[in-house]
Amino acid sequence: MTRVALFGATGFIGAACAAALAAAGHEVLPRPARRLAVDGEALTGVPERAYRPHLPGLAAELDGVGAVVNAAGVAVSAARLSPELVGGNAAWPRLLADACERAGVPRLVHVSTAAVQGRVDRLDESLRYAPVNPYARSKTLGEQLLRDAAAAGRVAVTLYRPPSVHGSGRRMTTAFAAFCRRWPLVTCGDGGQPVPVALIGNVGAAVAAILAADGAPLVVSHPYEGHTVRSLYETFAPGRPLHPLPARAVRGLLRAAEPTGQWLPPLSAACRRAELLLFGQGQERGWLDARGFRLPLGQPAWDEVAATRGRSHYR
Repeated sequence: MTRVALFGATGFIGAACAAALAAAGHEVLPRPARRLAVDGEALTGVPERAYRPHLPGLAAELDGVGAVVNAAGVAVSAARLSPELVGGNAAWPRLLADACERAGVPRLVHVSTAAVQGRVDRLDESLRYAPVNPYARSKTLGEQLLRDAAAAGRVAVTLYRPPSVHGSGRRMTTAFAAFCRRWPLVTCGDGGQPVPVALIGNVGAAVAAILAADGAPLVVSHPYEGHTVRSLYETFAPGRPLHPLPARAVRGLLRAAEPTGQWLPPLSAACRRAELLLFGQGQERGWLDARGFRLPLGQPAWDEVAATRGRSHYR
């Protein structure tokens, strides 16, 4: 059993991590994240200058802890670039790594996102970055700052990258379920394109598996859950037809929207979601696959989430 300090334990992903870690026998210690407002330029050179006043108190909170899991951050894909976005997704993780070093905590698992790789042909566990909006850029900066901390030997860091995470009670899932009921279902091709999505219970299980392993690598991607564009639509809207669109024309429209999306993040986020459903995105097998990790939740759990239309059972 390990005493695990979990930051963001009351959030959507944090709650799933707490449940999975407790089920694995760990003592889970919920801890509050610091709310930081930091300009991105302040994190160049000596990042500690941007958050130094918070470091002693945070390190004291980690006394006697065997590992830290960070599920805290600003999880708004349509957010504008702001000091709060940079503070929550970049400065805060680096502050946490420095606090781990000061407190002698050997391991830090940071929940990042597959969005840091944006439009790469296939998601993988490399440090190739292609963020397409301010949210993804802030998460990329957070990864880079943690990479630097790990390279300096300060703490063993693992950057875990889940794709779009679905589950009952999540607004994104509710909105997707409503879209599937109300609008024509369209894609480019036959719908057989793989699409990177994850169930919240599988995300918690992946974090627990990372923590259970000795010598986890710097980057760990979430395993492919087997969905194609067609199967995801069929899960949330069974029986509805799928209408093909001309790929060249669609790509042209999305490219035309890019300049506006640079200063209008909600448009950029919407276009990126559309890209995934229109063209899909593949991914390489990763470290968890190589270790024989098996996702605990499969299609029946997806069907259950779809049956509730993404709404929480407790509402």
